[in-house]
Amino acid sequence: METIFGNLQGLKSSQLKQLQRLYHQRIPGDRITTPEFSQRLAAISTEINQPVSAYLNRRGQVFRVGVGTPRQTQIPPLELPRYGAERLSGIRCISTNLKPEPPNESALTAMVMQRLDALVVLNITGTGFTRRGGGSTGYVKEAYLAHLVSNTKQLVSTEQSAIGTQNSEIFSSVSPPMSLDMLAEQDFIELVENLEAEFQREFVAQEVDAENDRVLIVGVVTDHVTAQQFQDTLIELARLVDTAGGEVLQTLQQKRSRIHPQTVVGEGKVQEIALTAQTLGANLVVFDRDLSPAQVRNLERQIGVRVVDRTEVILDIFAQRAQSRAGKLQVELAQLGYMMPRLSGRGLAMSRLGGGIGTRGPGETKLETERRAIQRRISRLQQEVNQLQAHRSRLRQRRQHQEVPSVALVGYTNAGKSTLLNALTNAEVYTADQLFATLDPTTRRLVLSHGETGETQEILLTDTVGFIHELPNSLMDAFRATLEEVTEADALLHLVDLSHPAWLSHIRSVREILAQMPVTPGLALVVFNKIDQVDSETLALAQEEFPLAVFISASQRLGLETLRQRITQLIQYVVDNR
Repeated sequence: METIFGNLQGLKSSQLKQLQRLYHQRIPGDRITTPEFSQRLAAISTEINQPVSAYLNRRGQVFRVGVGTPRQTQIPPLELPRYGAERLSGIRCISTNLKPEPPNESALTAMVMQRLDALVVLNITGTGFTRRGGGSTGYVKEAYLAHLVSNTKQLVSTEQSAIGTQNSEIFSSVSPPMSLDMLAEQDFIELVENLEAEFQREFVAQEVDAENDRVLIVGVVTDHVTAQQFQDTLIELARLVDTAGGEVLQTLQQKRSRIHPQTVVGEGKVQEIALTAQTLGANLVVFDRDLSPAQVRNLERQIGVRVVDRTEVILDIFAQRAQSRAGKLQVELAQLGYMMPRLSGRGLAMSRLGGGIGTRGPGETKLETERRAIQRRISRLQQEVNQLQAHRSRLRQRRQHQEVPSVALVGYTNAGKSTLLNALTNAEVYTADQLFATLDPTTRRLVLSHGETGETQEILLTDTVGFIHELPNSLMDAFRATLEEVTEADALLHLVDLSHPAWLSHIRSVREILAQMPVTPGLALVVFNKIDQVDSETLALAQEEFPLAVFISASQRLGLETLRQRITQLIQYVVDNR
């Protein structure tokens, strides 16, 4: 028996049968609808006193019938056929309307979200002919034909309208009211071919590197976060996406007193995200917070494109940046640790068929097989990380036995640590204006001289992985072998990018991460970098807040001699108090 969608409450069995018979209707392939089919929809709609929406494919077959408006009966994104930005979905909707008005914004939004070939709205009015067996029914007074318009096409008449989605607009064309005979004369094939030709030209004009994700960022601000902190988070997330190789198309925001447990944002915002992703051709939605597996499932089901969180973006960057075997090892461990609890959210193909006796061994499901394989891989990687940790520990013991002091460079990502290491030691570490440009720790020898005595002292200077606000726990755990370079160092140079608007917040974030480490790090000297890129007011504020700090520009080699002297004093203090 064919399924009727929408609100069926209060419908009689005879009315349901009338709706089900619509599935047996067929429209000629070159027609949008016929007067007979439209009047039949109107008769049923009047009898049940509710709108009725019928969805047809390009062969003219009815494959979905719903009680309600186009918005109330729309097809879920994951059930829609796959189509590119240059194509329509191959589906048209014919819907009745009990009010004498053109298609409203809600109906047009549903058309855009489903990328329909066309939307026909039939306005029903008055009482028409008498049905056999008694009772009267309505008739179609007028019809409206709506369809999408290419974003690059200008509005040329008052019949065309724009639906706003904050910073973007999608254009739809709505015809003047017409009779059913006029509607039936419309050449459906010509309409669709012309529309898809427009979208094809637009797609070719806007096509970018196929390897780049087209990203929509979604930010949610709650009461305990200030407006400035929220904006800083979104700017940083956009930079993370850019570093990962994505193109940010737009950022959507919502303020909520608390996070929605199922979808993070509210139902209306989810619809807006889906509409904006459809309009802009986004293939990835990135949220500014960690998402649970259930939230990812719910969002992807409603939006229709892949959804990831901030942690997954960071993990992707780490996977691209890792060069050494140790770095790749730690990144893989972090990724697998992140993936394990999310296996159950990977669709029906990965779901368990049962549990307990009889479901394991040769007959276990694909999900359980993959879970076990990942768990074994995690165990092996954990052993290798432990070996790496032991190896680094032996190297540190050897250095300590030789009584060579060590200093670790720490700081927020992109603060300029690698640039400073190169400037002080003539190292050739890769540098770039990117987040997490380098992951692998690099150690170089630095010779310092005591100004008074002229004696020289050799220390080891280590460049470490950059920190970031709310560094994911999976990365903290996986990179503990690398982070031990920080905890075992005799002293730290805490490098701060003074040119960044959120430099104070960066200092707090780094200190919070250092405080979470199992071993308390050594003394830290705050070093403000990129002073050549800041104004005098910012410089004066930093000097007032941190009077003992050193101010430099590593790229311009400004203040490096002062820094050497302060490092010498710091090391001397550490050595005297061992």
